[in-house]
Amino acid sequence: MSDSIRSHVEDKGISIRTLALRSVSRTTGQHLTAQWITDVLSGRVPRMPDVWRLDALATGLGLDPDSVKAMAITQWMGWDIVDVRTGAGERLIFRAPKGYTPERCMRLANELMQVIEAKESEPEGRQD
Repeated sequence: MSDSIRSHVEDKGISIRTLALRSVSRTTGQHLTAQWITDVLSGRVPRMPDVWRLDALATGLGLDPDSVKAMAITQWMGWDIVDVRTGAGERLIFRAPKGYTPERCMRLANELMQVIEAKESEPEGRQD
């Protein structure tokens, strides 16, 4: 998550303060502070942030809230999270087994999508 924040600020040529002003939670209306974002960047936020903060950060970064949650899980829990777009407005987010390369993660994502699509195309009422 910290890398995404740094990249966004550099790519857009904005300050942390500007990012904070743009970071408003869609659910609560609360704003992030520049100090909190700076604390995230410097590793001074000891636990995973509240959902409203992740939502606000998603707004500020122009990202989907689920993507920001996946980044937070990676940063604070150390899990390898795979976030793959599967179609218009759809995505598959899952925890990858330890040591999986990006290529193996993509193969796994494709296999999971095939299983999901096969299940969705089964006639209704069929019970496994």
